[in-house]
Amino acid sequence: MSLDSNQLPTRRDEAWKWTDVRGHADGQAGLSAAGRPKFTLPEGVTIAEVPRDDLDTDTPMAKLARSFGGKVWAIDVPAGLQPSGPLIIENLNRGHIRIRIDIGKGAKLSVIEHHAGDSGSFTNLDMTVTLKASAELDRTLIHHDPDDAMRVVTAHITAWNEAKIVQQALSFGGNLSRLETRLAGMGKHIEAVLNGAYLLDGKRHTDMTSYIDLTAPDCTIRQAVKGVVTDKSRGVFQGKFHVRRPAQQTDAEMRHDALMLSDAAEVRSKPELEIYADDVECAHGNTIGQLDESALFYMRQRGIPLGQARALLTEAFLTEVFDDMADEDLKISLLEKIQNWLAVT
Repeated sequence: MSLDSNQLPTRRDEAWKWTDVRGHADGQAGLSAAGRPKFTLPEGVTIAEVPRDDLDTDTPMAKLARSFGGKVWAIDVPAGLQPSGPLIIENLNRGHIRIRIDIGKGAKLSVIEHHAGDSGSFTNLDMTVTLKASAELDRTLIHHDPDDAMRVVTAHITAWNEAKIVQQALSFGGNLSRLETRLAGMGKHIEAVLNGAYLLDGKRHTDMTSYIDLTAPDCTIRQAVKGVVTDKSRGVFQGKFHVRRPAQQTDAEMRHDALMLSDAAEVRSKPELEIYADDVECAHGNTIGQLDESALFYMRQRGIPLGQARALLTEAFLTEVFDDMADEDLKISLLEKIQNWLAVT
């Protein structure tokens, strides 16, 4: 069975108007094939290949993953388990992949995903995560594709009472890439931190999209995404908080900030609030600008070369979103990747 290009989302679809998958997919390797990821499991966590199912994920890329991804990789974290090491997911280099993670009551799981494709590849990962009461998820995505590779990563996260989610994403883009998080808050007292950063050069493209749907009271959401674009690259941020009427006492903040280091680069952003509850504290903010010329002048007056001054200011702007990471070694690794990118840009 081959993929019909009409099944791919296009700029005519409102949610995809700045990330035209159909317009960029032309003979990419993996368009109609199943991928085969590699997993490193912490002690006590199990994995099984289960038959194709009909999970209620209705996004266009989820439907394609269901059609072409073959079996589902089902990962189970038993109730109360708190493994010392992370679940590492690698070899996400091409094809359609379906992963399901069930985190039991009171369990904790750290997940590290390495998204790096083959040249000319197409990768579509559809992940479904369920957190039972008091479960915790710490998810880190590291994304760096070749400049001719395409990637869509969609995570559907369902959280129940007192669940906690911390997510960090670092993207260096590809020919076209979209990292999407869809969080359904089904229980009370959910806490979520969803942070990310994108650094793009050449003609690379990254779209960071999120949809937070809250249906129960007393939830706290914090989201901060920062981006840097140069050359002819394109950054996209779309974020939406949907606060339903039962979700009283919601405390939610969303922020997107981007630096444009080139007049030819583009940043498209669309933060949204849709609120039906009347006892909430919700806010969003969005800025797009350039480096502070007065700060550059101050640093140059003290003998710092222009290139180094620009890199230092850009690093300080970006790294704030990773300040609260619990894993210090992983945090250092992400900061080193940012520094390496700045050194050659």
